Amino acid sequence: MADEQIIDLYAPETQENWYPTYQKLRDEMPVFQMPGTKMFVITRYKDVLHVLRHQEIFRTGTAATRSGQSSDIYKNTGWERITPLALNPPEHRQYRDMVDHFFDATGALHWLSFIEATIHDLIDDFAGTGISAHGSTEFVQSFAIPMPVRAITRILGFPASDIPQLKAWSTAWVLPFSGPLTLEQDNWVARQVVEFQHYINNAIEEKRINPGDDVISALTVATFNGERPLTNHEIITIIDHLYIGGNETTTFAITSALWILLRQPGLYETVYKDRSLVEQFLEESMRLESPTQGLYRTVVADTQISGVDIPAGATVHIRYAAANRDDAIFKNADQVDLTRTNSKRHMAFSLGEHHCPGSGLSRLEQKTALNALLDRLPNLRLAPDTNDFTHMPGFVLRALNELHLEWGDKQK
Repeated sequence: MADEQIIDLYAPETQENWYPTYQKLRDEMPVFQMPGTKMFVITRYKDVLHVLRHQEIFRTGTAATRSGQSSDIYKNTGWERITPLALNPPEHRQYRDMVDHFFDATGALHWLSFIEATIHDLIDDFAGTGISAHGSTEFVQSFAIPMPVRAITRILGFPASDIPQLKAWSTAWVLPFSGPLTLEQDNWVARQVVEFQHYINNAIEEKRINPGDDVISALTVATFNGERPLTNHEIITIIDHLYIGGNETTTFAITSALWILLRQPGLYETVYKDRSLVEQFLEESMRLESPTQGLYRTVVADTQISGVDIPAGATVHIRYAAANRDDAIFKNADQVDLTRTNSKRHMAFSLGEHHCPGSGLSRLEQKTALNALLDRLPNLRLAPDTNDFTHMPGFVLRALNELHLEWGDKQK
């Protein structure tokens, strides 16, 4: 057997380019026990799907997703970090039914005009109005971050003027996904999240008096299983979950999509000329560069995965991004294939009961944004001698640090 010690999933060089390691794990150690831990990393598509289908054994809500964070800060100064949208059946579906219709493929269309206006406003800001003759921008800061942030802020019901603070809380919220934190970092994150909780609580009380057409207002009058109103605690933890999921991963996805589109010779020209390929391209880009590389489940009964014994009490880390490049499911999995018939089987949004509630909204945002960028920025390309294409360090999330673009006639 291969020497398991050479696999270091926390090493910066591994995290910068996960895919050779994923290939090695799928080929040689598809159920990989991280040395010195009770965590098993699952990398083959069929095994990840097995975990997702057997929720009676592999349960959500593991403390591994909140590794090291100070629970006392939440309990004493804020609200305990329950996650209603990630609970196990049957409670999970009852909570999801309250919010899914805002974000699924049909519900997201309600926000299309706002999304379109936001996209064009942002392009106006860095490129001017109409079709831009030429220019350059750093895409992450000028577009990929503010576009989904403005959308989810409006949809949930927060004032646009609060976006700078909301984004700061969002950044703190996801910091634990970068890897193990120090106690000082854990406590800082907890204090930031508690500030966000109190902000949401104040918004809830305001919406009870002055409701709008937003998600917070809807939750203030929603009932759990038709029997009781939701508590503020429940609404707070639903909304913080939706706010983070509604901006961070879409930022990462649209940035990676541009990177893939512009780095492969001929791909930009093909998609530019045939816009019917935009949706298929975006499915392929999410498959290839999954914003969420994987998530955790707790094992509640002794079991096996691909012949490997997994004891009760262990944690499995289902590696969506590794499954998405499994050649057993996706032929020539490392390549963009605009004719691939099963691209939507990717796990960038997970699958099944716990699929991402915002997948419909994210797809709509990405499709609308990419078409607008292609329309208004002719001859779009990666800026030469500027990009290093490095990613933010992290065990769970995958995001480019920067993406510098040019368009129009090349500058002399």
